[in-house]
Amino acid sequence: MHGTRKAALIGMVGLMLAALLLAGCGGSVGTGLKFAAQWNGAGQPAGKVNSPEGLAIDQNGKLLIADTWRDRVLRSDADGKVLAVMGDKGAAADRLKCPRAVTTDGRGNVYVVDTLNQRVRKYSPDGKLLLTFGSKGAPFGEDEADGQWLYPVGVAVDSKGNIYVSDYNNNRLEKFDPKGKFVLKWGVDGRQDGQFSKPGALAMDGQDRLYVADVGNNRIQRFRFDDQGKPAFDGQWGKDGDEPGEFDRPYGLCVDKDGNSYVADFGHHRIQKFDASGRLQFVYDKGGEKEGELDSPMAVAVDGSGAVFVSDWGNNRIQKFVPAS
Repeated sequence: MHGTRKAALIGMVGLMLAALLLAGCGGSVGTGLKFAAQWNGAGQPAGKVNSPEGLAIDQNGKLLIADTWRDRVLRSDADGKVLAVMGDKGAAADRLKCPRAVTTDGRGNVYVVDTLNQRVRKYSPDGKLLLTFGSKGAPFGEDEADGQWLYPVGVAVDSKGNIYVSDYNNNRLEKFDPKGKFVLKWGVDGRQDGQFSKPGALAMDGQDRLYVADVGNNRIQRFRFDDQGKPAFDGQWGKDGDEPGEFDRPYGLCVDKDGNSYVADFGHHRIQKFDASGRLQFVYDKGGEKEGELDSPMAVAVDGSGAVFVSDWGNNRIQKFVPAS
């Protein structure tokens, strides 16, 4: 009898712990955000976008938008006024073809994943092209050489200027030095720690830890780097499912100044926020076409004030949210 009561008690404690972890910080999971603004309907003019994807915030608080199907990157203020345009369709050195991700470094340089040209472009803060690296890999089923890709979709830069690229169809990540020279690679197709299935967006936190949207595995993985710059698995969260804290193709990812991660949960039409330990903080779950509603969000970015910007891919617009309280 004593053993039965002990087993029951252990089971109850387990259920209580599971409930607390799901709620995040011991509280209920609320929406966390409120609608503030929206802009950019589908179209060709400079101030409009067509199915926007990657987002980033530069050192001056301006928003960078990968206007993927217009083959360009836009720089706008926090209210949607376009300040500059980089790129145009093509394969030439000064052109872009379906750019799907964008980020910046501490000096304000802009890095663009030029996806269908299978390369990464680095621009100065004023839009001057500084660096191009990467090339197209072999067909599926063949080993790729270092720096050869099949559909690169994510980029991040650490405090030393090292550049990380997610090679979506090769299920791996690659690291390059500030001059674009290959350093190392890791990952194979799989579900174990450090393995990937269609790695997507990348983000770097203030401790130079790399976050990876492991899209096909419906999870976020994090890596730290040793003194030699080699990666080591540092945790994961999320799984396949419809409940809070679970994902359906988490394409977009960013990390704020406090180490919280925001995930664009594409298939569920929602944004989820997690703390630095991977505990769920809130779910903004409003699918639809009206203002404040989302249709297949592809990317998310957070500025220094806590404003959250979302590439509302299915609605051909950018939406801005602010903390609900």
